[in-house]
Amino acid sequence: MHAADNLFKMTNLITQSRHCVSLLIDCLDSELEYLRSNNSAQLIELSQQKNTLMGELQSYEQQRKQLIKTNNISSKQGYLQWLADIDPSLELQKQWDELSQNILMCQEKNSTNGIIADNMATASKQALNILSGNLTPADNTYNADGSKLDASASLHNVTA
Repeated sequence: MHAADNLFKMTNLITQSRHCVSLLIDCLDSELEYLRSNNSAQLIELSQQKNTLMGELQSYEQQRKQLIKTNNISSKQGYLQWLADIDPSLELQKQWDELSQNILMCQEKNSTNGIIADNMATASKQALNILSGNLTPADNTYNADGSKLDASASLHNVTA
C-alpha cells in the first residue's frame, strides 16, 4: 500500500475518531449533569447514546489496528515512526497524541460518573431499606454518654 493511501486512510480514521471522542466527552459531561440533577429519564437516553458512540469508536480502532497489521507494524515505536513516514509534517502524529489524551479523559470521566452512579444507587438502596423496615441491627450499641454497650447490656435493666 502506498504512503498516500495510508495517509488518507489514517487521516480519515483519526478524524472520525476525534469527532466521536468529542461527542463522547460532551455525552459524559451531560451524564454528570444528569446524575447530579437525578434526571433518570435523560440518563437512560444518554446511556444509549454513549453505547453507540463507544461502538463507533471501537469500530474505528479495529480499522486502525487492521491498517497497522496490513503494514506489518508491531510496536508503538514502529507505529509512531510509520506515522512520521507517511506524514512528514507530523500533523497526523500530533492528532494521534491529542486523540489518545482525549480518550484518557473519557476514561476518567466515565470512571467518575460510574462512582457517582454507584454511590447514588447505594444511597437509594439504603433509603429504601429504611423506608421498608429492612434494617439489620447494628453490631454496636452506644449509651447516652457514647460508651459502647454489649448487646446483652442493652437489655439489662428492661423489665416486663
